[in-house]
Amino acid sequence: MLFSLQALALGCYSPNILDRGYACGDHGECPTHFHCASNHLCYQGDAGMDMQVVCDSDASAPQVCTAGPAKDQACNPVCQTGCDSCGWCAVVDGTTRCLKGKAGTKNVGAVCTPSLESDCMPGLYCQPECGSAGRCYRICDAADKSVCGSGSMCNVAGNPPSDAGTSFTLCSLVSPGTCDPIAQTGCETAAYACYPTVPNECDCVGLVPNSQGCNFAADCVRGSSCVQLSMATKICLQTCKTNQDCTAGGACNTQASASYGFCM
Repeated sequence: MLFSLQALALGCYSPNILDRGYACGDHGECPTHFHCASNHLCYQGDAGMDMQVVCDSDASAPQVCTAGPAKDQACNPVCQTGCDSCGWCAVVDGTTRCLKGKAGTKNVGAVCTPSLESDCMPGLYCQPECGSAGRCYRICDAADKSVCGSGSMCNVAGNPPSDAGTSFTLCSLVSPGTCDPIAQTGCETAAYACYPTVPNECDCVGLVPNSQGCNFAADCVRGSSCVQLSMATKICLQTCKTNQDCTAGGACNTQASASYGFCM
């Protein structure tokens, strides 16, 4: 008889779940007849809807468009949709995730660490570029280019891990032109070198030595740049402003329209 009473008690068991007794799941999951309120706690019926939002995060990203997440993605990092108001949508290891907690503080163009989940500010992506280093880029959609701002274009391919199975686009960086291609100052880490583009730009250090063929300024070693000597010839040469800058000898060749010359 004792066994039967225990079985009956177990069969009729109904847990007494209290409002705010459970935190919502990662995607807003709650027990049956409960909903996830804006403070990320589960409430029964209409309770909790008028409560003041209390976030366990120090930042969120504003919604900039209305498109929802793509198929099989948790959220939309371009529009910042799909996450609740207490967090932001980020690209982590090539897939989208809703993040909460302490947000990154690095702005567009800052050197960042790609392995960190949120080194850049919400709405940005730490693009791997130079080995273990990267820079913060704004995530964008070619259908809505306004998010990139003046002088920038939504034309940089995101570079997630090769097995991520997703693709996204980034706003091009607008260089402030404050680095010095001769003194090699103004870039945040040794992973980058300053090249005399218009304006000057920090980029990953190139490997092509002087007098060898190149295509782009950043193909060349630190302190040099890609110079077009003729229609068919482009080679790396040391950057200079005066003859004294030419450490291997030769003269500094300059043009009236250029801020920097090359040693030859």
